[in-house]
Order: sequence, then structure tokens, then C-alpha cells
Amino acid sequence: MPAIDLARLKTQAARLSDQYTQPDVFVRNLNELLDFYTNRTIRSSQLARRLSLPTYRTPKPVLRQIEREFEPLAESHAVEAIALVNAMWKSGSLETRLLAASLLGMIPPALAMPALTRLPERLRESSDEIVRKALLTESLARLRRENPEALFALLEEWLKSPRSALQVWGLQALIPLLNQTEFENLPAVFRILRPALELAGPATQLELQACLAALARVSLTETLYFLREILEANPPAMLLRTLRRMLPALPPELQSGLKGMVRSVETP
Repeated sequence: MPAIDLARLKTQAARLSDQYTQPDVFVRNLNELLDFYTNRTIRSSQLARRLSLPTYRTPKPVLRQIEREFEPLAESHAVEAIALVNAMWKSGSLETRLLAASLLGMIPPALAMPALTRLPERLRESSDEIVRKALLTESLARLRRENPEALFALLEEWLKSPRSALQVWGLQALIPLLNQTEFENLPAVFRILRPALELAGPATQLELQACLAALARVSLTETLYFLREILEANPPAMLLRTLRRMLPALPPELQSGLKGMVRSVETP
């Protein structure tokens, strides 16, 4: 890999962005740029154990510079940006899919919504956790900031699905919203979370555990009240077993309050 000359990299990325109206040309030149900066000190065999996608092993500063060029494009040429998202995704390398996820998250939410509603298709095509994480965080970044109500509507469909994979993705996408310091709309979260909690089982345990911990950080009192409502409404036996299993990993204050509630339900 050549040493990264920042001035040259900026020029290369700027030239690349000039081709935004030609997705096929853009992707071809993007792949050449990624190949130019391939980190050949990392053995392919080292990555094969962790990744299913081909990768250029591109250093993060290179990807960040390309992403900077995306920002004005996503704002002023959203239609072309969506076409680029699709072309980069289709290209199928780790880097092009990460860049596709990042660009999708920069497009104005009103124009990005049709693509965002198809995220489950992208997630099903992705066995690499790094790509799934980018889709559930970076691709939803602008929607999360500017239109959380639309995000709730999107995630509600996932969280009430009988498919555990959709529930898992919904919970994973919800956690970054809860971790925002200014977030306060817990009633909306409790409303869309309730079906997934009532369907709780081993497949969603880890994500529910992380979600409840995040909720407790926002408001322990409201989170315990929400859980009490569910546990007082004749909860499924699987939910009780799942809550018992996750108790040791929950924050101490939440663990203490929830433990008493579970015990009271199990021992009338």
C-alpha cells in the first residue's frame, strides 16, 4: 500500500465524485482507487476467517475521505445518490457495501425512505456483522436525527414481526437512538417495543438485554413501570424464562427491580 498523501487522496476522491451521474463508471473507478490503497500487509487468510465478502483491506482514512465527498452529493443530488447506493451495493466488496450504507444515511430522509424500507433485503444479503451494523446505524443516521417518528414507524413493523431476525434488527437499530443524549420519547419506544418483548426468546435475548439497559439509562423509573405493566398482564412463560436468563447482565438497579417483579409473577 502506498503511503497516504492527503492532498493526492483529496484530489482522487474529488475526481471520483465528479462521476456521480454514471454509476457504472463511478464504481469501476472506485474499485481502482480502493485497489490502489489496498493494505497488502494483511494476509487474505487472516480476513477469511472473519469475512465472507471480498475486501480491499482499505485503510479507514481513505474511506472517510470518500465519504466526505458524498455529503454534498447526497444533499443536492439525492436521486443520483440513490443510484450510486445501489451500484456500490451490487459491486459486492466489503468496502463498497460500507460506502453504500454510509451514503444512504446522508440522503434526505423523505427521498431515502423507499430505500430504507428495503433494508431487510440488504440485511438478509449480509452475513458479515460489520456490514449489518453499518446498515442499522449509518444508513439510518439522518432519519434518526431528523425524523424519529418515521424511524419508529419503520422499526415497529420489524419489532412486531414473528420473524426473530427482523426483531433482532429492529432492536439493534433502536439502541443508537436510545443512546442519544437528548433522547426522551420513551412512550413511543415502549409502544413499538412491547410486541418484541412479549415474543422474547433465546433468539432475541442479547438484543433485548442491551435495549433494556439503554432504556434504564434514559429513565430507570419509566422502564421498570413499563416492565411491570407487561408482567402483570399474564406474560408468556418464555418471556419469564428469558428475563431470568438476562437478569445477571442487566445494570444493578434494573436487575434489582426486575428480579422482584419476576419473582412475584412466578410465585402468586
